[in-house]
Amino acid sequence: MAHPLSGLAAVLGLVAIALTTAFSAPREPVASPVAAPSVDLFVNATVEILDAPRVVTGHVEPLHGPEANPVFSVRATAYNSLVSQTNAQPHVTATGARTRWGILAVSRDLLGTDLPYGSLVRLRDLGSYASGRGAGQYDHLLEGLVFTVEDTMHPRKVQQVDLWFAEYADALKWGVRRLEVELVRYGRTGPTLDPFANATGFDAEPTWLATR
Repeated sequence: MAHPLSGLAAVLGLVAIALTTAFSAPREPVASPVAAPSVDLFVNATVEILDAPRVVTGHVEPLHGPEANPVFSVRATAYNSLVSQTNAQPHVTATGARTRWGILAVSRDLLGTDLPYGSLVRLRDLGSYASGRGAGQYDHLLEGLVFTVEDTMHPRKVQQVDLWFAEYADALKWGVRRLEVELVRYGRTGPTLDPFANATGFDAEPTWLATR
């Protein structure tokens, strides 16, 4: 009869052989993740103080022009298409445009500086030129309308504008007033300072037919 301890030893030997075989078997290699390349950036800021200004080549100067929507006030009269008020071609402006409501004549000092031909402006009634009474009386005719500079006045007139009216009686009733002038576009080629002016119909290019 075999001794019990010898049987136990045999079992333990078999377990040891099985474990040795399991841990010594070849394993499939495990791929390691590829790390993304890293780049280290270093910026060293320095300040150099010069004894004299440095000339920058290729520098472009900013464009200059009138300030955005400049506003000023002027003396304002009215005129009609009459030979006695204009010349032998009373229905033709100095630029060759046809007279119509929305045409503005300006004195020659303004024509050469603030309001050259083709300028677009908005107008607001400030009342009687002498007293300021009746301010806003004509705003119902002026509001929502952009006037265009297409005519000029007698050389003796200064700091003045002239609105064209179809009827002589309306021009007389207007009298002499003060207007606030807001520039919408400087000349024909200046930037349009308000998109509303693009839809007014005052951008037609007249031909030069007559002068005053």
